[in-house]
Amino acid sequence: MTLIFALALGFCAPVVHADEPTKPNLLLIVADDMGYGDLGCYGSLQIKTPHLDSLAAAGVRCTDGYVSSSVCASSRAGLMTGRSGSRFGFEHNLSLPEHLNEEFAAIPLDETLLSERLQKVGYRTGLVGKWHLGESLDEHHPMARGFDSFFGMLKGSHPYWPTLEKNKLLRGHEKPTEIPTPYLTDWFTLEALDFMGAESDQPWFLYLSYNTPHGPMQARDADLERYAHIKDKTRRAYCAMQHCMDENIGKLLASLKAAGELENTLIVFISDNGGSVEVSHAVNAPLNGTKGTFWEGGIRVPFIVHWPAQLKPGVYERPVSSLDVLSTFVTAAGGTVPTPGQRQEREGRKKKNGPIYDSVNLLPYFQGNAKGDPHEALIWRMSLRGSAIRMGNWKLLRPNSMNPMLFDLGKDMGETTNLIHEQPVVAERLLEHLNTWETKLERNPLFVSSPYWLGYNRRLYAKEFSRTQPKPDGDQDIWSFAKNKR
Repeated sequence: MTLIFALALGFCAPVVHADEPTKPNLLLIVADDMGYGDLGCYGSLQIKTPHLDSLAAAGVRCTDGYVSSSVCASSRAGLMTGRSGSRFGFEHNLSLPEHLNEEFAAIPLDETLLSERLQKVGYRTGLVGKWHLGESLDEHHPMARGFDSFFGMLKGSHPYWPTLEKNKLLRGHEKPTEIPTPYLTDWFTLEALDFMGAESDQPWFLYLSYNTPHGPMQARDADLERYAHIKDKTRRAYCAMQHCMDENIGKLLASLKAAGELENTLIVFISDNGGSVEVSHAVNAPLNGTKGTFWEGGIRVPFIVHWPAQLKPGVYERPVSSLDVLSTFVTAAGGTVPTPGQRQEREGRKKKNGPIYDSVNLLPYFQGNAKGDPHEALIWRMSLRGSAIRMGNWKLLRPNSMNPMLFDLGKDMGETTNLIHEQPVVAERLLEHLNTWETKLERNPLFVSSPYWLGYNRRLYAKEFSRTQPKPDGDQDIWSFAKNKR
């Protein structure tokens, strides 16, 4: 059940020097608020994504790929650190209320980021696109956190039709002086191609952080025309934006192939969280829920890993996490990674109080050399909003101000049947594990959501979400929420 591979997985080593293996290039592509069901290879009936579908067909497509949070900033904090943001107090989207010290509006400076680890093992590092992990102080800037170059925005969103007069884009620390192409997704791709193609003796790591399909819902005219048959204007724009991103990823893959680098480039594609059903009319079907919740639709995302030199094509069905990108990338780069689940040494801190890492190197699992689940459990928490845990196929959901719910995801991935009363022993076991995990957290939350988002979050848990794909003609209105049924 776990591995669906036509051929046994194993190493297919690239041609290397006898004394020094060729380090892979590392490409991390992150979409923003993309629905689980909005790629062809994940079941979309409306959106054509041939390039990502091809990447999935030639790589490892994870069916149960998760992120560490259901909102953008805290999910990216986990991605960059290999640690649940709850461990270091980063549980929510960044906000700057008057009472918040600017020092705390970012990933704490004593956290070591993926980019910093890769710099230390000889990689040229670049970030193109969305940062959203700190902007108030110079020490929060990406180029102070392990990136050699940066082009993009520090905040969480940006108009797709920027002008020189009105934009928040930065090249390094300065605003760009020209706009080479009018649409932002295209511009990010041009910057990515420039970084990948730069002459250098170093292998490279590129974090390509598209803001597609996050709002505002703005698309190219040609792409909108392609989806003119979809009546819902928001959904039409969403599909057009997705198509554009896929087209641009195709340009990246073509460039790597032409340069002879595709074979030995480790590519990971994910979304930072589930799709926003209410705002952008994303589709998470067959999952329940939306961005901002711990329903599957808020935290389970498309997760594609492609590395022809080391991985055979296949489908992986055990739970994996975006937290695992750090250990997977650093190990592939020849570096050493912290032992997951154990306290680590840190300067100025006793080991008994040291950081715990959640990141697992996934390569042995994809290659068939490691058995079982990579994680004993996956846990999510947002203070004042709720928590959840998955162990095996069991998932316990505990929204604040609501009774806990229990689901068997192996039989009910849409979370339709609450088994909390039928399986009290299972529920108790998961609650005990969750409670024990919370006692090991190192910091209180550095900041929390505003009261508005707390109320909004509770409303989302009270809604029913469509678990079916809209038809290609777009006649279904799946974004009009039903009344409270819970």
